[in-house]
Amino acid sequence: MIFLKSLIMTFNMYTKIPIPQTAWNEKYMKYVLSLFPIVGLVEGIIYVFLWKFMIFIKLSPYITAAVLTAFPMLYTGGIHMDGFLDTSDALGSHQSREKKLDILKDSHIGAGAVISGLVYIMFYAFTILSITRLRQVVIIAFSFFMIRAYSALSLVCFKNARGSGLAMTFTKASDLLFTRILLISFIAAAKILSSLYFPRAGIAVSITVFICFFYFRLFICGEFGGVTGDLAGFFLQMAELAAVIVTAVA
Repeated sequence: MIFLKSLIMTFNMYTKIPIPQTAWNEKYMKYVLSLFPIVGLVEGIIYVFLWKFMIFIKLSPYITAAVLTAFPMLYTGGIHMDGFLDTSDALGSHQSREKKLDILKDSHIGAGAVISGLVYIMFYAFTILSITRLRQVVIIAFSFFMIRAYSALSLVCFKNARGSGLAMTFTKASDLLFTRILLISFIAAAKILSSLYFPRAGIAVSITVFICFFYFRLFICGEFGGVTGDLAGFFLQMAELAAVIVTAVA
């Protein structure tokens, strides 16, 4: 029952799928981070079928690209894009670490966020235009699962920059050893399956996402003194864009 409640809470938190709400209880938060990749798994399945449907009805490639660009944000309610935009503002401020952390909590949007968001969407949409094969779409679907495992892993392995906040609440409630082992297992499974399915793109995306994670650990955590929910969202968005670009190139 706790596992099921955690799964429902995970989808309540990270998606806009209309499912019954569950009580926000620390007991039910235990498995939220370890189940976060399942959100990406469901997203990937819908993403593949959505692409196949639009190809079947011979929709314009431009409309298809627009739908596939918008879908991840509609599916999640933009929670990770919000972290990306907040982090872009904070990095663009060139302020002290404390001021950057304050900017992450600021509900106002700055020029850095607007510019970064527009550039992100432009690159994602035009790259999707060059995705023409089912194997490429499936690799992108695998990346949703893999990247969320990495994102959750950062929260349970890296120092929290504030020592408080929603991300810290989920981390404290988790069984850290179990969560780390499960997330690493998810990452390994995603890498192996994607590499077997489409070796060239699968291996390229696996390496790229790891590089993004390594960069995130060294630079972003260095800039902010640790990780927060917003920073984990920033990593997720950057890794997803990188995965799409690498899949198109490979």
